[in-house]
Amino acid sequence: MRPTQIIRADHSLAQGRSAFRQLINDHPDTTAIICTTDTLAIGAMAEARNMGFRVPEALSITGFDDIELAAQVDPPLTTISVPAAEIGRGAADYLINAIAGMPIPRSVQVPYRLIIRSSTSKPRNAGLSPGRSARTKKGR
Repeated sequence: MRPTQIIRADHSLAQGRSAFRQLINDHPDTTAIICTTDTLAIGAMAEARNMGFRVPEALSITGFDDIELAAQVDPPLTTISVPAAEIGRGAADYLINAIAGMPIPRSVQVPYRLIIRSSTSKPRNAGLSPGRSARTKKGR
């Protein structure tokens, strides 16, 4: 992945829209976008629609968090679900242990689930226009 394919953005709908525009302008053959939050992904999907891209026909978009809105947008967002409450408890334990001078783990693993919804599909063929799908010619 080239550095220009990574867009740094705050976690907002507006930043998701802006990052989508920048990525598509710099890399028009993009077929999939992976966002670090569902909010960014929902903003990217809104801008994709605004620019005439059909999700998932033209490109796939995924998020991370599985916020309640992710299942309600059109199309419903494919995302990674993580246990936010468990992460919060772990962070609190980490801070308490650090303040008390107790050993703290270098890393912590938490369970996650891939929630496949309708914002992703198989990759489209390279060279297709936004929103268009491949068609085969019959009889040839």
